[in-house]
Amino acid sequence: MSQIFTVTELTARIKQVLEQGFSRVEVTGEISRLTQPSSGHLYFTIKDSHAAISAVVWRTAAARLKTRPKEGQAYVFTGHLSLYEPRGSYQLVVTDITPVGAGRLAEEFERRKTLFAERGWFDASHKKDIPAFPKHIGIVTSQTAAAFEDVKKVLHTRPAWLNITLSPAIVQGESAPQSIAQAMQRLHHLADKPDVILLVRGGGSMEDLWCFNDERVVQAVVDADIPIISGIGHEIDTTLADLAADIRAATPSNAAELVCPGTETLRPQVQRAQHRLRQAINSYKDGKHWTLERYTNQLHNYYRQGLQQKRYQIRQLHTRLHQHEPNQALRNQTQQFYNLKQRLFAAAQRIPPQLRQHLAEQQHLLRLAYQNTEQTHRQQWQKRHEQLLAMNPKHVLKRGYAITTDKQGHIITAAKKLQAGENISLHFHDGVVTSTINKVIRTT
Repeated sequence: MSQIFTVTELTARIKQVLEQGFSRVEVTGEISRLTQPSSGHLYFTIKDSHAAISAVVWRTAAARLKTRPKEGQAYVFTGHLSLYEPRGSYQLVVTDITPVGAGRLAEEFERRKTLFAERGWFDASHKKDIPAFPKHIGIVTSQTAAAFEDVKKVLHTRPAWLNITLSPAIVQGESAPQSIAQAMQRLHHLADKPDVILLVRGGGSMEDLWCFNDERVVQAVVDADIPIISGIGHEIDTTLADLAADIRAATPSNAAELVCPGTETLRPQVQRAQHRLRQAINSYKDGKHWTLERYTNQLHNYYRQGLQQKRYQIRQLHTRLHQHEPNQALRNQTQQFYNLKQRLFAAAQRIPPQLRQHLAEQQHLLRLAYQNTEQTHRQQWQKRHEQLLAMNPKHVLKRGYAITTDKQGHIITAAKKLQAGENISLHFHDGVVTSTINKVIRTT
């Protein structure tokens, strides 16, 4: 006799066979009757031209989907069959959804990845260092993209010295690769080139991000002279442009965080720098470390030609003046007179009175000659001292004169050496004035 099943028993047997036999299936079809109640689950029907099957994506699986299903679109659904016993109906419990053609894109992705790797485009030796404190940041993305807003929000928390330049680009579709490559080139042609470039885009499907796997975009990243940080899609998304970039960030916001440290990070660094500065100052006060190099260089830049010549003349005059210094000559003559006086005094003790009178007269004449000689030397010393002061450049400048130099620091001695539009510097005794020549009038 054949076995007689209850409905429950038969349904349980069918459920066991169905779920064990179709524990993992892939089905391609079009979505219809898509609903998403407040529970977070997704309910829809997968159909083709001849049949249909109910499907569900539970809330936890829906949160992990890379592709959000759309009504009327075709996809490849991965999951397992399950039987709902109260109604005796079966459905496909979907765990992953992939657009039709994604498998072909994955194969193409791997082919390009292998090809570009053989060219050395992903080698670590080609990676450029990211500057620790960039002043100018270039951004390549769509001007209306949410990624651009995310990046700006992060950069607004960074130091105020940052200069941001957006080079807008299309970041999805057939025209995107050429647009992205041109946007990067524009940043390289700026007079003030950025210190680093952020290549960013928000999340999307593999098709949405496919332009960042294009050879033109990847080569533009490899050929860039400026370091590049990529922040494309979400953390689970990886493009070939990410692999070629100098640093790959998980998201656009993360790229902005990596490009420059925040204020809270910089504060202890500044404090450490201030501490080192105080140590250097204390070390200077203790006489351990000090150099006059920067002051010497500054003085050399201002007066390196004119003042060198004046110093040479002053040194010559000083040498000549020292040789004829009145005080030295007077000291020598005083000693000679003192010695002579002692000798005369000793001799006077041995001569007759009449000769003493004659000696006294000669002594008086000698004293007068000494006084005249001293006066003459003092006048000569005073004259040379005044000449020396007159040739001192600072005294000359205080009388209203100035030294004119060009932008290389060369002294200008004639109007014919200047042209309208040139920048010159006027060196006065108390400072330097920079000026631009409007007109040159030559008198000869």
